[in-house]
Amino acid sequence: MLVISFIGYLPKEVSVSANMGNVVLEQSLSKLDEVQVIAYGTTTQRLSTGNVTTIKADVIEKQPVNNPLLALQGRVPGLFIEQATGFAGTGVKVRIQGENSISNGNDPLYVIDGIPFMSQLLSLGDITSVQGRSDNNSSGNPLSFINPYDIESIDVLKDADATAIYGSRAANGAILITTKKGKAGDMRVNLNLQSGWAKVPRKLDLMNSQQYLEMRREALKNDGIVTPDPGPYSDSDLNGNWDTSRYTDWQKELIGGNATYQDLNTFVSGGNDRTTFLVGAGRHRETTVFPGHYADSKTSVRFNLINTSANQKFKIQFSGAYLFDNNQLPNQDLTLTAMILAPVSPALYKSDGSINWAPTTLGNSTFISNPIGYMFNSFLNKTSNLMSNLTLSYQIMPGLDIKSEFGYNKLNTDIIKKNLVQSQPPEILLDASRSTVFINNDINSWSIEPQLTYNHNISRGKIELLLGTTISKNTSLGSGILASGFSNDLVMEDILSATSVSAMSSINSIYKYNALFGRINYNWEDRYIINLTGRRDGSSRFGPQSQFHNFTSVGGAWIFSNEEFIKEHFSWLSFGKLRASYGTTGNDQIGDYRFLSLYDPLQQQIPYQGIVAYQPNRLTNPYLEWEETRKLQFGLDLGFLKDRILLNANYYRNRSSNQLSSYVLPITTGFGFIDKNKIDKVENSGWDLMIASTNIQNKNFKWSSSINVTVPKTLLRQTNDVRFPATVIVGAPLSAIKVYHFLGVDPATGVYQFEDHNGNPTSTPDPALDANVLLDLAPKFYGGFSNSFSYKGFQLDFLFSFVKQIGQNQGFGFYTPSDGYGKGNQLVSLLDRWQRPGDISSIQRYTTNRSDVTQAWRNAVNSDATWADASYIRLKNVSLSWQLPENWSKHANLQNCSLFVQGQNLWTFTRYKGLDPETKGSTTLPPLRVVTIGLKVTL
Repeated sequence: MLVISFIGYLPKEVSVSANMGNVVLEQSLSKLDEVQVIAYGTTTQRLSTGNVTTIKADVIEKQPVNNPLLALQGRVPGLFIEQATGFAGTGVKVRIQGENSISNGNDPLYVIDGIPFMSQLLSLGDITSVQGRSDNNSSGNPLSFINPYDIESIDVLKDADATAIYGSRAANGAILITTKKGKAGDMRVNLNLQSGWAKVPRKLDLMNSQQYLEMRREALKNDGIVTPDPGPYSDSDLNGNWDTSRYTDWQKELIGGNATYQDLNTFVSGGNDRTTFLVGAGRHRETTVFPGHYADSKTSVRFNLINTSANQKFKIQFSGAYLFDNNQLPNQDLTLTAMILAPVSPALYKSDGSINWAPTTLGNSTFISNPIGYMFNSFLNKTSNLMSNLTLSYQIMPGLDIKSEFGYNKLNTDIIKKNLVQSQPPEILLDASRSTVFINNDINSWSIEPQLTYNHNISRGKIELLLGTTISKNTSLGSGILASGFSNDLVMEDILSATSVSAMSSINSIYKYNALFGRINYNWEDRYIINLTGRRDGSSRFGPQSQFHNFTSVGGAWIFSNEEFIKEHFSWLSFGKLRASYGTTGNDQIGDYRFLSLYDPLQQQIPYQGIVAYQPNRLTNPYLEWEETRKLQFGLDLGFLKDRILLNANYYRNRSSNQLSSYVLPITTGFGFIDKNKIDKVENSGWDLMIASTNIQNKNFKWSSSINVTVPKTLLRQTNDVRFPATVIVGAPLSAIKVYHFLGVDPATGVYQFEDHNGNPTSTPDPALDANVLLDLAPKFYGGFSNSFSYKGFQLDFLFSFVKQIGQNQGFGFYTPSDGYGKGNQLVSLLDRWQRPGDISSIQRYTTNRSDVTQAWRNAVNSDATWADASYIRLKNVSLSWQLPENWSKHANLQNCSLFVQGQNLWTFTRYKGLDPETKGSTTLPPLRVVTIGLKVTL
């Protein structure tokens, strides 16, 4: 007898004969046998020795998102995702099992169809800061330039067994994205169209006109000011310049609009047993909730071609994708303005539609903070992303294959930001100057990975060997130019029409990387599995003394449910597996050339003798070494009742050492610091759990559920740097901060009080001595709960995500430095304020800008009263679809057709005092509530 098996299919025994004919395998319906993509190969959850979670295309397509990372939120244990803003192209924070590095990158490795993809965009300063940051260095997220509809599956690799073969690039885990491929069969045309709208899901309860004016007058009285300033640039809300009978809900006016959401995707696929193809295109467009006509439009195309020779030995796969993003969203976030703009402020526009500066009879503008002025400025961000991949493979002999992957990626960003004179009040037009910022960034990368694989049966087991090498190069080029003095608006994109041109920034760096890697996997009768991986990395980011480093791992699994004893005595246990792994990974996310002694050009208006001068930037350190993370993980996988209930539990402990950081130097050296490795050690540990169940399944009805939860902890285990930030304490969470202990309002003075280091109340605490309350900002636990119901042609899916955390809330109101504290609008809750000696209140006395009261407010914001509960449960996604009956589809010459309604960020339960608990703030646009209606057709 011969046993034939293949990943994702049930094994089949056949009799050996000279003419066996075709053997057809039956596809396994168990989730344990679904294909999982791992580093340089595939496996299944049943046979995997690592901690891997897979999200399929059917889950991604049910979510109206513009970044595929957002489709993972709340669905993968051990993966924490946080959206920075509600703008298209927003920054996305991604952490897999915590943060390993204190000062450097903590992003995972992204791999698309086997080719590494960048995790961060080049820094653009504050030009695109409204999009929010993915990490400490740059705004936005590069995966915004990938069409989510092109994706077949996303696999998240977490432990050393799954990631060590990627070496230094996967210290923070890895996310593998596999795109859709053509399938053999008749040619098919797939069309997915959806359109909808988006809104800010929550408003703050702000003061109305009467409450605001009461606050303003009381502030002047408290500060001993009898008469409001009569000038146009000060107290226009009280001195008669403005109509105090007006009321405007600025949240409704500025961020209360409806944004449109439109998405169209189509692809044609088909082929035969030797050649398959797929060609697709997409169009995505989003507008904004702000007033005005702004939009972010994306156009994408994709193709994939796979061909196999007649003898099935030679195989070629060629794929490519191109996306062009035309982002014309405003470069100004009006959210904070919507919060603090006085409700008695004048209208934004005059009756003739022009901007309203509310001039006095003398012509001086009183409404210089009119937010529409900012919107006159022009911002255009054009980004193109080209990805291509070629894979060649040849079977030398049965079981021995040689393969090579060639990848290329080019991401280019062109930004033109124009500051027009129309954005300024009329009285300063004579002194105003038109200016344009030109920015061009370009990231080019290529990689080549030859591989040799060998599969062979040994005794009652199967061995798989892999040997390969990686050669890659990444080139980053960027420039920023400021041009000013244009004569009119029409020529502001012509740099030759500027009277003044100056360089703002310059980027020119090359990163080279090579490696040798290998893997040995042995599977004994699908019961005992051992997996060994190794990699030797070389990186141009380290000095000649430490350019190479070795990373290894060992993983093992025991599928005890295949033991005869378990089969005989525990028939209700359909699957059981114990896993363990240990290994090392590294981190080289430190930027280029940090081991070298560098010089920066010193810009001067009049260069000495016409030559640009250079100044030293840093000292050399040829001994700069890799950060290293040692990962230990134990896992348990269980299946009950013929795999209708699946449990996946993991304990992890990752210890990161040899931290790369800046070491402070005496000023006599001429430099403030030098980059070096420290003995600081960071430990990430925790539990992640996932339970998936098929609750009911019959001919017409199916109900399945899934819940996952992660309980993480990140601690600083060791440091010897006495100049380390005082908020970081050995044995304490890495994300901990020290704040004041809030005691309330002093009934005698009406000013906030805090506890000093002696336990006494004070309104002027010393930050070095009195900030003694230690708070951990990292989430205590997070996860998600999903359900899926299907009845005949109807299907309902929904996901709740949840996070237990603290955050800085808005309980003490807003500080408005442009107008002075007290001049901007505030929360209604601030009406519970101190007014006279003896009052017991939660809010201190009002002030216009008195320094001691204002400083007390700043201290309160940095106290344990502001850092409070920001936990939430969010209805993250809902999808309701109806598939037309088969006879209806056939009558319309369709293979199938379905109508659907989808929603994202629909409802949030939280006690957080602010706009959004995920962004933990009220000054940036929060994630929007999105609802779409769509049609999915297959021809």
